[in-house]
Parts: sequence; structure tokens; C-alpha cells
Amino acid sequence: MLRLALKSLLAHKLRFAFTALAIVLGVTFVVSAFVTADSLRSTFDDLAADINTGTDFTVRGALPFGDITQATPPPVDDSLLDDIRALDGVRAAEGAFFVDGVIPTDGSGESPTTFGGPRAGSNWTADPTLSQYFLIDGEWPTGLSEFAVDVVTFADYDFELGRDYQVVTPTGPRTFTLTGTMQFGFPENAGIGAVFSVFDTPTAQQVLGFEGKFNEIAVRADPAADISTVRDRITGVLPAGTEVITAEEAEAEFGDAFESFIGPFQTILLVFAFIVLFVSAFIISNTFNIVLGQRVRELSLLRALGATPSQVRRSVLIESLVIGATAAAVGIGLGMLGALALEWLLSAFGASLPDGPLPLRPRTVAWAFGVGVGFTVAASLVPAAKAARISPVAGLGEQSGDDGGHGSLWRVIVGAALAALGLILIGRGLFADFDSTTAQLLSLGIGAAVMFVAVAVLSPLVAGPTVAALARPLPWILRTPGRLARDNAARSPRRTAATAVALTIGLALVAMVLVVGQSLKDTFGESLSDAVQADYVISTDTFSGVPETLAADLRSAGAAAAVPLDEYPAQILSPVAPGRLDDVELTVTDLSAIDEVANLGVIDGALEGLDPMSALLVAGDAADDWGLKVGGEVSVSLTSGETLAVTVGAVFAKTRPPFWDEWIIDESLHRQTAGGDRFDQWVAVNVDGDDPAASRAVLDEVVGAYPQATLEDRQEFQASLEANLDTALALVNVFLLFALVVALVGIVNTLTLSVFERTHEIGLLRAVGMTRRQLRRAIRWEAAAISLYGALVGVVLGLGFGVALALAIPDEVIDRVSVPSGQIILLLAAAVGFGLLAAVFPSYRAGRMNVLDAIAAD
Repeated sequence: MLRLALKSLLAHKLRFAFTALAIVLGVTFVVSAFVTADSLRSTFDDLAADINTGTDFTVRGALPFGDITQATPPPVDDSLLDDIRALDGVRAAEGAFFVDGVIPTDGSGESPTTFGGPRAGSNWTADPTLSQYFLIDGEWPTGLSEFAVDVVTFADYDFELGRDYQVVTPTGPRTFTLTGTMQFGFPENAGIGAVFSVFDTPTAQQVLGFEGKFNEIAVRADPAADISTVRDRITGVLPAGTEVITAEEAEAEFGDAFESFIGPFQTILLVFAFIVLFVSAFIISNTFNIVLGQRVRELSLLRALGATPSQVRRSVLIESLVIGATAAAVGIGLGMLGALALEWLLSAFGASLPDGPLPLRPRTVAWAFGVGVGFTVAASLVPAAKAARISPVAGLGEQSGDDGGHGSLWRVIVGAALAALGLILIGRGLFADFDSTTAQLLSLGIGAAVMFVAVAVLSPLVAGPTVAALARPLPWILRTPGRLARDNAARSPRRTAATAVALTIGLALVAMVLVVGQSLKDTFGESLSDAVQADYVISTDTFSGVPETLAADLRSAGAAAAVPLDEYPAQILSPVAPGRLDDVELTVTDLSAIDEVANLGVIDGALEGLDPMSALLVAGDAADDWGLKVGGEVSVSLTSGETLAVTVGAVFAKTRPPFWDEWIIDESLHRQTAGGDRFDQWVAVNVDGDDPAASRAVLDEVVGAYPQATLEDRQEFQASLEANLDTALALVNVFLLFALVVALVGIVNTLTLSVFERTHEIGLLRAVGMTRRQLRRAIRWEAAAISLYGALVGVVLGLGFGVALALAIPDEVIDRVSVPSGQIILLLAAAVGFGLLAAVFPSYRAGRMNVLDAIAAD
């Protein structure tokens, strides 16, 4: 039976090549996800090791809550440096800075760009092992008028030593003379796409906004000293709110911070990979069903010669095992190339990844063979069971690859039960409370998968009449080829349904994304027009934001209002809810001018006359949740370690992400207590005067000095945000395209097998006068009819999923359901085109058949 299984595969190479291709694509996706994520881990692990090379301890401010992925630790007093240097066992100690958002501009005013990497300001130290900055050319900067840049920026943007350049710092744009070039790490540059502007320590303290402070202090112990003892001595001189961590702890923390990005990134890729594999499973099952239906005579002969049902079943499973293992091996090789393609794809969408190795780890190989073999064998279990039930006399009758697919009671019962289970799981995922996002997504994912299986079970009940109805115009338009296309698509409901289900899944997911995306865009557009009343909005392309000096510069240039907006992590406590402590996002703005640029919708209290040093604005939902009213007392804990005692000054209608959240305080209060951060994420601007063009020119001149800032009026700003959303949705749809490609392969496979099965029929048609062109046209439009059926079912499912998801998302994110009807129609048209494309190869093969050989075929 083993030899028989292998010979069967070798005798039908093309048939099973298409089957394997579906699994190859899924395995390729899995391997690419793991290799890309492992490449990032390797790169960032090396970076973490480079950062801490030569350092035994780091002294820094302690975060009272959260971690370094949420906030930067508070700065430390520079007076600590001498205290630490004076300790026994300390070999060297240096104060250090690393501030994102410091951007040099070249002679033409162009600024270096990065794709996710920081544009950082830092300081050099006399001991390079404590900073890992190495001078490459020129001299280290000294004094308030000098700086150095990294060698990559120097070369890429044609900087010249000795020239003056403008550098945007947290304290505003300044002019410096370029004295040298440097790199992070030696001999290899480990900067991985970052831009460095380096100053001496006193200059860094002044221009980076840390006078009398350091971000942290790097310490190296004497080689002969006991590390634990030195750590205890350092701890003994530290004030409250300061901590010391070892290099190993810092490296692990750094790795965990990057894992918080890499882990979800890998998970997202694996989700798309499993979608592809899930679709592939239907194709494999359909292929085996068709092939085994065509091999009834062969299998019944084996049974007559003494093969047991279990031997027949094992032979089918062996075939699937070989296909899965072969597909996994090919997928591993293609997955390595896929990792490079994925890097290129993300770069095309503006999310470049750093260069790094492409590690193929044992875990990746195990996953590849596990999912490749597992999905293939699992998909062949039902066909194998059917094959085992073939009787020794079954081959005496006429072979058929399809029994007609008429409905049966078990199909209705099983399909309805699966549909009910899927709806329950999806409803639970959408509306139940979960302790973790992972559990919620798991409920949604399993529910959707069960629903798709239910559709596959129930679809044959309606596939025949539905396809016949959809293809009814074909005989009028194409005459005989159209009638053949309609009849062939409708006469095998099970095969039609099984062929279409892969396309159904892919298009259902695309339709769902379209509905959610359109609902999100419409909600945001309405929210923006209702909430933001500013003439202009300044946004940024960096995580750090724009320097706070920009708002002041705009006001100095004559802007009627320039109101900053930013968000910071905080914790809320209140006497009205003793024992309750919530982590929140705290919006920081100018309370005296916020009503000039935004419509908060105040429902209690007033914005006029608020004390900026003690006032708190609260959204209505949060106020109800906490039992707060105007005049209520609240404690706000900041990551700086400070706790603010504030009073509710007003309650507003609702939040408007991304501009403001549920809790708002004044920027002056936050700046006085938080320290360190001197950036704003948004600046809303109003102008006076009757000449919009002149006002815009003035604003453009001011904003032009800040290369990370973009000035847009409300319409332009909305268009930009919608374009960003469209880009994200397009990337999702590109990933879903792999599932559609697998569906295309499934249609090709089914039609190819159908052509083989109809060889005698095709020969007779050709003998009575049907031309090659007519035959090919009939096969192509049969595929189009099947594809249209799968697309309609998929779109209906996708619209249902999309509407349910849009309704379940909180109103502050999506408060309406919008269906992009034009895009849905294009989706259906594309499905027909998909079917026509899939039929190219099968119709070509059918047209090349020798008429006499085809008539003589059994």
C-alpha cells in the first residue's frame, strides 16, 4: 500500500503539485513570519548587548508604574555623578542622554528621515566604552556651538565638516558647527537606521532641556571589586525615586521592550499565515474527494484483491503525508525568500525594517513541518474515510466524481449546529468581557473558522440552483458554450460549493475589512469636523512629537491661537472611589485656549476662569464611572513620581481620539511636575485676518524650521489621516491576497481535474462540431459562475462580520456603520475576473486534447 501511494503520486504529478502549492504558500507565510521576527530579535539583541558593553550598572529615575515601553524613566540630578565616582569599587561613571526628536538639516534644508529609527540627540564622553560612541573623523564637539553626526547621515546627506547647520532640538532650532563624525559601536556601526546628533555634556544638558540633570548615569565597576557590593554602595547614595540596575537587567529590559513590538508583529503575520492554511485545507479536501471519486474502480479492485478498509485509508493518508512534507520542505526554502519579500513589502508601505541576519531556527522548521503535514493530513481525513468505505463491487458501476450533492438531513443538522456555535463564539468575542485581548481574539477567530466550516457544510444545499440562476444569462450571450458553462457549474453542487468555499473565505475577510475601514473613516471624518474647530492642525511623523517651542513661535508670528495637545500615561485615584486605581492616558493641553480650537461639548461646569495649576477636565462617561462631579477631588500620579492634587473643573461630552482622551490637565501643570519631555504631539492653530494665503505663508515659514512638523488645514489633515488608514487597510488586503491566490489555485485544480474526468465527454463534443474556442469559453465561464457564487456568499458573510465588528467597537472609535457599496461591487467583478484567470490553464489543456483519444478514454 505504501508503494501504491507513492506510485499514485508519481503518476499524477501535476494534480498533486497544485494541491501542494496551496500548502506551500501557507508554510511560506509561517516561515517568513518566524524568520522576520527572529531577524529583528537578533538585531535588537545585538543592539542591547552593544549598548551595555563596558557598563556594569545604570543609575536612572524609577518609574512608579508602567515600564519603558510606556514612558521614559525620570531624569536624575547630575550631582549624583560625583557621589557615585567617589565610591570604592567604581572604576568610571558618566552621565548620558538619549533624546528622540533631535534633527539636523543639511545645507539645502533637507532633514534625514528614518523608518521607525530614532533621530536622537546625545552626548559623548571621555570614556567611549560607557557610551559606545566612537569618533571616526574630525573632532568631538566642545562648547555650545558645535556638534557631530553619525557617519551614515554625514555621507547620505552630503554634510561637510566645518560648516554651520541648523539642528532642531527640544528647546527649538539652533545653529551648530559640524566638527566630526561618529558611529555607534566599533568596528561595526550598530546604529540600525538611527540618526545621531552628538554634543558635549554641558551643551546636551542645555539644548536637550536637562539642565542640572542626566537621563541616566552609566557606571563601570573595578574588575577586582565584588559586583553585589558595588551595587549596594551605589544604592546607598541614591535618593528616593532613583534606582540602579545591572547591565544584564538593562539588556533583558531592552529585549522585553522590543519583544512587546516583535511579538504582536509575529502574531499578526501568523494569523494571516493560518488564514492561508485554513483556506488550503478546503482545497486539499476537495482535491482528494474528486481524485478518490475518479479512482473508485481502482480502489474497489484493491478491495477485491484483499486490501482492508484500514489499508485503503492509510494509503490515502500516506499520500497526504508525502504532499504535506514536500510542501513544508519547499515552503521552508521559499520562506527564506519570503522574509526578504516581506521586508520589501513593508518598506513599500513606509515601514522599513532594519537589516539583519535571516536565522532559520529549529523551532521554525518544526512549525513548518507541523502545520504543513498537520493541515494536509487533517484535510484528507474525511476523504480517506470515504475511500475506506468503498466496496469491492463499487467499480462495476459508473464512476463519478460527485454524487450530485443533494441535501440531506445530516447536512442540515450538522451545518446548523456549526453555524449556531460559530455565532455564539463570535458574539461572545464581540460583546463579552475578557481578561485579555488574546482570549477575545481567540474566541473571534475560532468562531469565524467554525462559521466558515458551517458554510462549507450547508453550501451544497443551495449551490446548484444559485449557480444556475447566476449563470442564466450565459446561454443568451454565449449560446452553446454558455449553456454548457451553466449546466456544468450547477450539476455538481458539492464540487461547486467545495471549490467556491476558498474564495468565499478570502472575500469574506476582505469585505469585513472594507466595512470596518469605511466605518472608521466616516466616524473619524464626522468626529474631526465636529470636534476640531481649528483652522490648521500641525502633526508630526515622529513618535516624539514637535518641540514645545513651535507653539510659542506660532503665537509670536501672529497666530490667534496655537494650542498644543499631547498624551501621557498616568494613574487616577479619588476619595469618591477608595481603593480604586486606574491606568489612564492623560491629555495635556492649554486649558485657557482649548475651547478656541476644539469643541469639547462641556455638559457641567465651565472652561472660563479655571486655575491651570489645579484644574482637571473629565469626560462624562469617566465622571459617571467614578462618581465624580464638578468640584470633586482627584489625585493624578505621573511617571515622574509626582502626584497632583487636582479638582474637577468641568465635565465634557465625550472623548475624541487621537486628540484628547477622558482626563485633561493644563500643560503648565504637567511641565512643572513631570519635567524631561518638551514635545507636543499636535498643535491646533487659529489665524486672524481676511487673507488666508498670507496667513498660510506666515505659518509655513514658522513650521518650515521644524522638519518633523506638517502644517495642514482641516480638509488636508483629514485627507492625510484617511490616507494613512487606507495604507494600513491596503497592507491588510495585500496579506489577504495570499488567501485569494490559494483560492485561485483551488479553482485551477478543480477545473483541471474536471477536465480530466470529462475527457470522454469533451471528445464527443469536439466530434459533433464544438470548436476549441467554444470549449475553452465554456470552461472559462463555468469558472466565472463558480467564482461569482463564492464571491456572493463571501460578501454576504463579510458584510455580516463587518457590521457586527463595527457595532462592537466602542463609539469613540466607530459610531456608525458604513458599507462601501462601490468597492463591494468591484470585489464581485474582481471575483469573476479571478475565475476567468483560473480557467486559463484548464481550458488550454482541454482545447489541446486529441479528439479520437478523448472519445476512446474510459
